[in-house]
Amino acid sequence: MPTLLMQYNIDLKLQRYESALRHIVSAGDPYYEDCMNLMNKVPELYPLGLQLIVGPRKKQQVLEAWGDHLNATKCFEDAATTYLCCFCLEKALKAYRACGNWMGVLTVAGLIKLGKDDLLQLARELSEELQALGKPGDAAKILLEYCGDVDNAISLLVDARNWEEALRIAFLHRREDLVLVVKNASLECSSMLNGEYNEGVEKVGKYLTRYLAVRQRRLLLAAALKSDEQPSHLDDETASQASSNFSGMSAYTTGTRKRSSASTSFSTSTKGRGRQRNRGKIRAGSPDEEMALVEHLKGMSLTEGAKSELKTLLISLVMLREEDTARKLQRTAEKFQLSQMAAVKLAEDAMTTDKIDEHTFTLDRYVQNIRKEVQNSDAFSWQSKILA
Repeated sequence: MPTLLMQYNIDLKLQRYESALRHIVSAGDPYYEDCMNLMNKVPELYPLGLQLIVGPRKKQQVLEAWGDHLNATKCFEDAATTYLCCFCLEKALKAYRACGNWMGVLTVAGLIKLGKDDLLQLARELSEELQALGKPGDAAKILLEYCGDVDNAISLLVDARNWEEALRIAFLHRREDLVLVVKNASLECSSMLNGEYNEGVEKVGKYLTRYLAVRQRRLLLAAALKSDEQPSHLDDETASQASSNFSGMSAYTTGTRKRSSASTSFSTSTKGRGRQRNRGKIRAGSPDEEMALVEHLKGMSLTEGAKSELKTLLISLVMLREEDTARKLQRTAEKFQLSQMAAVKLAEDAMTTDKIDEHTFTLDRYVQNIRKEVQNSDAFSWQSKILA
């Protein structure tokens, strides 16, 4: 047996795979299949194999095998890039499609020089897949650029709450009927958001009231224990007011109306584009209720996505000469945001004191302070000065 093969076999038994690959490659072309089998068995060897193996055709085979491995392990982006390096364009297209990279799919389709009808069919299929994935904006872009389907593209942009782009496309194609579609949808969305923000203000108040009751009861119990008194000596009215049956418990219920991603975040959404996720159900009377209430108040904040969507809606309403509607929406959203931020600040301050003064810890007072502190901050960058 040739020395190189002996060394190769010894390396295999000792699991010295890099050394084994070097020896089998050095053994020459008759053992090329053994090289491929080893790399397929130990995928970590593909990079070394590319360095050791010479010849364009063989390198392409190594790259394709590497791409197959990446594809099988669901590393689709890396698989697509690897396939492109060895000109396996059909496989690259499938890999891009598997990971939802529609731009990669359509670019490779261009490299393949896909026929007009096949490209149109592919584009429509991709658009449907993106809609199913909750990406109506991308789906609309494909319909516009590859299918020339303006009507459905506008419909998807409205679903995506991409108001300015929907208007731009409608005006670009001089479609007054589609401008009206966008206008009606934006007015409907504005009305829905006004309702949700008003509901949000009420919920902030309820959660804060509940928090203060729980906090006050905790402080009273701590004071009683410190003075060696029994909790039963507490004033019955105070204990009852701060009990788990406190009327603020109604804050634990949630509304059922359909929500925009620019809405407040007091419910959990699977799409989650514009809301914070709540951290779990609050259990009344549980030891962690106090902290859970604070976290829930924090979770009701407007996300960056919600602010961005709100801003584009306000601009579009102004473009459509609905200034009064836009002004009302901005004021309602501002009221909610100020209330939520003030409630969080109040709750955090209450956590650091052993006495809650009902005249100091009021939401109205904190709202006024927050308004002065953050009126020109990035937190309110979604607002339009002309609508203030």
